Amino acid sequence: MKVLILVLAFSLMAGCGTMTPLVELEQQALLTGDWSAVEKRERAVQRRQARKRNICPQGQVAVCESFAGTARCACVESDNLHAILSGRQF
Repeated sequence: MKVLILVLAFSLMAGCGTMTPLVELEQQALLTGDWSAVEKRERAVQRRQARKRNICPQGQVAVCESFAGTARCACVESDNLHAILSGRQF
């Protein structure tokens, strides 16, 4: 039982690690010539910024669903969404 608790504790602590700073990733890439970690970080930043932006045109709202760690969003007319949420037919 103690072993199980220790393994669980170490697993939780491993998930709390910090990310390597971008400057350090770039320095390592300059030394090794492998830029894949830098590119991966930049893609993650772009995905985060894309989620923050308003992705729908005027008069529409984003309706998002998430499954297995991925989110899919679609633009829906605001009036239609209000009708659905209030139980009216549109």
